[in-house]
Amino acid sequence: MKVVMIDHPGGPGSLKLQTKPDLQPAPGMLTIDVAYAGVGYFEVLLSRGEFSAAYPMPLTPGLEVSGYVRAIGEGVKGFHVGQPVASMTLHHLGGFASIANVRPDLTVPLDQLEAEVDLATAAASIVNVTTAYLAIQEVHRLRAGDSVLVHAAAGGLGSFLGQMAKRLGAGKVFGTVGSPGKIELAASLGYDELFLRSDFVEHTLRATGHKGVHAVFDPVGGDMRKQSLDVLRPLGQMVVVGNASGEEDVGHSFNQMWFSNRQYAGFTLGGYSDSNPVETGTAAREALNMLAKKEIHAQIQGVYPLEDAAEALALLEKGATVGKLVLKI
Repeated sequence: MKVVMIDHPGGPGSLKLQTKPDLQPAPGMLTIDVAYAGVGYFEVLLSRGEFSAAYPMPLTPGLEVSGYVRAIGEGVKGFHVGQPVASMTLHHLGGFASIANVRPDLTVPLDQLEAEVDLATAAASIVNVTTAYLAIQEVHRLRAGDSVLVHAAAGGLGSFLGQMAKRLGAGKVFGTVGSPGKIELAASLGYDELFLRSDFVEHTLRATGHKGVHAVFDPVGGDMRKQSLDVLRPLGQMVVVGNASGEEDVGHSFNQMWFSNRQYAGFTLGGYSDSNPVETGTAAREALNMLAKKEIHAQIQGVYPLEDAAEALALLEKGATVGKLVLKI
């Protein structure tokens, strides 16, 4: 089998394509022939060694895959060999490979959805669309008409957050982007207005009549988190869903939150799925059904062969992408 390995921190350039013996089915697991693997900013951070405590090297990156069931491990039911599936490899990684072992409770049979979704779209979407669904529905508990601001609106997760908020009943949905060129590209994602990240506070307040928004979803981190408090209305909620900037953690005063009637929440799919795998699998199926029925859509910027995984990660590291990249295995 072909597999991408990272054996030392060094950024995207540390990825190496290798050949290894084929994986064998393990008890309680599915083995799939991988057709596509999603590429996200998390892999960039992995390549830098930023999560070495949780994911020691050497490792094979990749959080999401699609393909066909190759073999079924002992005790697994509800799947058959040759079945098209999409899965989240959140806990053991391994997506950048031609064969992967995946957990059945985090795997969605694509032939059981209400409409057809292609394998490339499924691999590019399953982690981010599930994250968006749970962050909006279960963490923020969106109410009909809520106004929402999404940072990194054109990114892999942001491109779904805005659409999902609209699909689940939000009123006005605003987004921020890092450069003027991304405003036009993000306009197709259903945002009511898009602002540059450098001056989003002023524009968000203007757009809301200085009332602020009910929720901010932030996958970026850094000083923007402090600034985002200024655009939350009373009882508004800041939902932290990432730290793509790689900046140091931003501290806040609980007394400030108390006095201003504002809230903070955090969500990471990896941690949630570990303790709530059934709920995560159910959410993934629901979110992929929305995608299959074209209630939301995936924005795939590029498809790369597995041997060009380092090139795909380098583009992400430069912030030169909109939507998602995928590897074709």
